[in-house]
Amino acid sequence: MERSLIVIINILFCSVQIIAQENGEIDEFGFIDIKTDSMNVPFFIDGFYVGNHPLKAPVPVLPGFHEVSYIPPDIQDETVRDNLTDGIKRVYVAKNDTLEVFLFYDHYLSQVENLQEEMKMQNYVGFSLFGVLIYVLLSVL
Repeated sequence: MERSLIVIINILFCSVQIIAQENGEIDEFGFIDIKTDSMNVPFFIDGFYVGNHPLKAPVPVLPGFHEVSYIPPDIQDETVRDNLTDGIKRVYVAKNDTLEVFLFYDHYLSQVENLQEEMKMQNYVGFSLFGVLIYVLLSVL
């Protein structure tokens, strides 16, 4: 299901670009050219998969703010966003302009998985301490 959605979005992007070129509406778009320091890295713009590095051409987007990352949207949360500033960038794209965005990949995706495991452990420890506190309070009464 997810793959078919990705394929449909890619087809939509390509068809919009072809139609816009025919109608002269391509001037209403901006472009994001994504680069990274590793090969075969998946890229996401506003949570939608747009391809793997190296991309053949810049990605057409509407002018405005966009979020560019290599971290899949299903594993993003506030803690990940706060700690991985080189993997998620919020950029502004102007009309009829191409913005080059460079994301440092290196080992950040493995750090995302480690952060998620740490958060799980913190939750387990917190709930355990809360349970012990409740037990002690109830046993004293």
